[in-house]
Amino acid sequence: MSFSGMVKEELSRHIGSGRHCRIAELAAIFTFCGSLEAGTDGRKSLRIQTENEALSRKGFTLLQKTFNIETKIFVRENSHLKRVKVYTIEITDPEEIQVIFQALRLVTNSIDQGTLVLSDMLVVQQNCCKRAFIRGAFLASGSISDPEKGYHFEIVCSDAKRAEQLQTIIRSFSVDAKIVQRKKSHVVYVKEGAQIVDMLAVMEANVALMDLENIRILKEMRNSVNRKVNCETANIK
Repeated sequence: MSFSGMVKEELSRHIGSGRHCRIAELAAIFTFCGSLEAGTDGRKSLRIQTENEALSRKGFTLLQKTFNIETKIFVRENSHLKRVKVYTIEITDPEEIQVIFQALRLVTNSIDQGTLVLSDMLVVQQNCCKRAFIRGAFLASGSISDPEKGYHFEIVCSDAKRAEQLQTIIRSFSVDAKIVQRKKSHVVYVKEGAQIVDMLAVMEANVALMDLENIRILKEMRNSVNRKVNCETANIK
């Protein structure tokens, strides 16, 4: 499993104790990989769709613990990428959809119909809720590079508004997150090793944080030894 996969697996097991934190995390999951679809019969269904099994389990658990909604996870193969499974959580009860929309402060995106955005920032007023929101966004649309090769943390957003909202939340923890446009997406990213450690701390991925710190220490020791050897070699010459 990749380092990014291990971080997501750890985060998927972290369930916030406060209902407000669970709401914030669900709000992130729905805004980054959720949609409101209308069927041929006109009935609407609220969906979470992902290729990440850990995220599908997290979404299922959060819906159950937060709203007492019992649903199912549907699994199918991606039609374009064989052997890649797509996990879908679907809610069709109109009353349950209304309750979720009101609690999570969701509205449909006027630009890209069907996708969801936050109507306001009320679900992320407290620091613990901001942590939960970042955690949900990373689970839904984030990745982190193998620290043995380099330092890069990113969360892909489908539009500028989502990216700016997320950047504001991340910067409230004194992390200098930047935004870059990549094709049609906007990417919120962090490149400095120490700041990526801070991001793992913010998301409460404590095991991954310790692993990354150990790798950083070893790399710094190697670099220090190499600098000293190069300096001695230069002096001898």
